Amino acid sequence: MTLRIDQLHCALGKRRVLHDLAGLEAQPGEITALIGPNGAGKSTLLKAIAGIEASSGHLTLDGRPLEMLSLEQRTRKLYYLPQDTSTQAALSVFEAVLLARRTQVVESNGTALTAVEQALQSLELDPLAERELAALSGGQRQRVAIAQAIARRPRLLMLDEPTSALDLHHQLQVLDYLQRLARQNGVIIILAIHDLNLAARFADHLWVIKEGRHIISGTPDEVLTPERLREIYAIEAHVERPVDGPLHITPLSATRPLGC
Repeated sequence: MTLRIDQLHCALGKRRVLHDLAGLEAQPGEITALIGPNGAGKSTLLKAIAGIEASSGHLTLDGRPLEMLSLEQRTRKLYYLPQDTSTQAALSVFEAVLLARRTQVVESNGTALTAVEQALQSLELDPLAERELAALSGGQRQRVAIAQAIARRPRLLMLDEPTSALDLHHQLQVLDYLQRLARQNGVIIILAIHDLNLAARFADHLWVIKEGRHIISGTPDEVLTPERLREIYAIEAHVERPVDGPLHITPLSATRPLGC
């Protein structure tokens, strides 16, 4: 099951946000990181794939146009997790994840409970299972939202800045789990992320979006070069490529104002 994007356009009102995105592919078993400056169109692209934002062009999943999927099929195969995970629901952590699971799957209580417990344990949320959502910190709520997403078992999982509110331990823990989820279950995972060192460590493939246009795609080694970083982010950066680990980026200075 491969996601393919060609000739994709998207406008918000009269403003064109995405311009002819073409030649993008996301493969099962891999994490694709969507990177680029603020306002580049990363969130809009995820919403267009999820069917939340209207778009024109070609979006296919396993060769089938996404617009041909019924709402039930789309809900079962795709899940989009926005950056804002705030909620007013008067639920416990366990109830919130169980509700997400039951919204997606019809199954026995035992099977559902097992799936929820596995999701909570995977993200170190089991000690918080009985805690009310309203009593959680922003980072804890973000992990609950990710647990809700993985409990639904989608084939294509899209996450917008899933580590933005997390401390260093939980950033690594969440991304490590998502990497294993992709590998072991053949899930397509696409995430928008600003931390380039995390992208370099966990992503198999990068899509670079700038001003609504596809700049380049490739492996972290192919994309994250000093020359490309200067083009994409208007910065000077040192890129270290260790023999036995992921590359590491050290920003040095801004080359010029990037603009609004």
